[in-house]
Amino acid sequence: MKHAKGTQTERPATRDRRPTKAPAGETRRSHVAVPPHAGPTKPDPKQPTAGSSGGPDVSRSVKPAFNREAASRESTEQQPAGAYPDQQAARTRRTGAPAEQYVRLRIRVRGDRLTVVDSHLVDGPLAQSTTFHGADAYEVTYQDRLLHAGTVADPNTQRSFPLPDGPEGHHVTPREIYEFTARVPASDVTAETRAGIHVRLHRIDEPTTTTHVGAAPLAAQFEGRLTPVAELVGLPESALPESIEARGARTGQGD
Repeated sequence: MKHAKGTQTERPATRDRRPTKAPAGETRRSHVAVPPHAGPTKPDPKQPTAGSSGGPDVSRSVKPAFNREAASRESTEQQPAGAYPDQQAARTRRTGAPAEQYVRLRIRVRGDRLTVVDSHLVDGPLAQSTTFHGADAYEVTYQDRLLHAGTVADPNTQRSFPLPDGPEGHHVTPREIYEFTARVPASDVTAETRAGIHVRLHRIDEPTTTTHVGAAPLAAQFEGRLTPVAELVGLPESALPESIEARGARTGQGD
């Protein structure tokens, strides 16, 4: 049924479901009262317990007094027979096997002569370089078999600062006597082989880099690129690993 425009119709009243605030002084929910409980009470140690005469409670466990004589006797029984052994120094941890050692030779050059002036036994493997750059190169061979080779950077050259009123650049003076370091695997230096070991010093005419260094001497592998400078035939007995060990010249891993 349509109503005339402009007239208002009464809408049916709806139930208000919103909660209302409780009047002052009233409580909506009732809480259950919980009786207070303080727990068990700790007895007063000054007050005697039931059945006691007022003294300390002997039924409780008490730590026994320390007996010095019994403790000393027990410690003596646990000691091993006789005196304690002398303390030993802790052994250093080695990364390589005993066979992975090399002899480090300090060699002096005087003209075309080489002389071993010092030697050390070094723990660890000896790597072979495949790059020969610099001024000189050395090789250690036994019966034309290459044991080890390396480079020596300007051993016979001495440089000094230029004079203030002199020409620019360092002042370079060649040395008549100089030293370099050579290395050889310790397993190849024995009493039977030391007399046949050769140490040669070469001047590098053409720098060389290779992927692999064979067993032949450097002069055969790099023909035309090296010039011989000096040679040593045979190593002294002091360069043997057992001789170095006996005089205490063994060092740790590395140079």
